[in-house]
This record gives sequence, C-alpha cells and structure tokens, in this order.
Amino acid sequence: MTRNFFLTGPRHVGKSTILSAAIERVPGPAGGFRVERVLEGRRLRAFRLVDLMSGDSAVIASARRGGWDIHVEAFEGVGVRSIRRALGAARLVVMDELGRFELRAPGFRRAVMDALADPVPVVGVLKADSNPFLDAIRARDDTTVVEVAAETREVALRSLEAWIAQALSESQV
Repeated sequence: MTRNFFLTGPRHVGKSTILSAAIERVPGPAGGFRVERVLEGRRLRAFRLVDLMSGDSAVIASARRGGWDIHVEAFEGVGVRSIRRALGAARLVVMDELGRFELRAPGFRRAVMDALADPVPVVGVLKADSNPFLDAIRARDDTTVVEVAAETREVALRSLEAWIAQALSESQV
C-alpha cells in the first residue's frame, strides 16, 4: 500500500469537497492545512492557508492586476508549522491543496517532502498543473494520485475512504 494519496483533476470538479467528506470520518485528529478562497463580493481577492489543528491562518497569495502576489512568509510560517504540527500529533496529514504558488517557498516544499517520507499517512489535492514540485510528488513510488472527473467523483470518494481506512489501520500495527 502507498503511504500518500492525492486527488487531481480540472478546476471546480470537486476535489477538495471529496477530500473534506472523506476526512470528516477520520477517527482521531487530522492535521495539516486547507486553502480557502477569500472573496470580495464575487471577486476572488486572495487565498488563505489555514492550519487544521490550531486554526492559525495567513494569506498566501493576493490578487493584483494581471496576476498574484505570493506571500512566501505565509508558506514558510503557518504552512510549515501546520505540517510539522500534524506530523507530531495527528493520525493523518491533510494538504489541500498544492500548486504553483509554493514554487517560491523552499522551506514549505521541504516540509511537504518530509511529510511524504514520514510514516504518518498524507492525503491531499494536487493542482493538475505540471511543475517540478508537483511532478516530483506524482513521481514518488509511495504516492497514489487519482484523477477526478465529474462522472468519477463518487468512485474517487470511495477509493479515498477505503485508502484512509486501510492506511490508518496499518499505522496502528
């Protein structure tokens, strides 16, 4: 069995919704982080990383004309702490979601890779983009990546739930 499980696929297909539904049923603490959209009316203004165990949060990217300002210090602070905290105290590490903004945050990328090598199981969402960071995660022998499409959401949820159940039972041995 692989130690890490990620969902990937096109935008707005429900990857984070599937992940949230699966981890709601996890007995014991799940740690790590989720990324939330910050809206102003209907306009996307920023992305905020939230530590699932402490509730700490920080804006990781804010909109500017023509692109995004990346806040590396948020990744290197709250982001790294959320992963390290989860490795020390949780049964499952959640990473929702990983993408391109992290390319400028070497400490955060290192913490992700450390978590993937740790015995604590990791679940998460990978953007469908290709970049050296995401491609290195996809290439790991200890990592399963499942493509989600609108017509396969239920199958992906059942697969993730089964994987979590097995990973948690094996981690108690």
